[in-house]
Amino acid sequence: QELERQLRQIQIEWNNKVNHFSGYNLKVEQLLKDYIIQNLHEFQNEIEHKIKLVTYDYQIEAIKQEFNRQNSTEYQ
Repeated sequence: QELERQLRQIQIEWNNKVNHFSGYNLKVEQLLKDYIIQNLHEFQNEIEHKIKLVTYDYQIEAIKQEFNRQNSTEYQ
């Protein structure tokens, strides 16, 4: 609920700024939206890539530990 209130407040402030900005039009707004969406998409891809790397590192470590566990049992 607090986030919704903040979002509404930001939208009101944005609309006030847009209405007072000379030369502003819907094309500029669309260009800004497209730019933001593109950057968010790239950021999302970067995060997903890092998650995959962490997952792979975890899986490799689990395999190493299982290998070491089995080998240490054989030599005892």
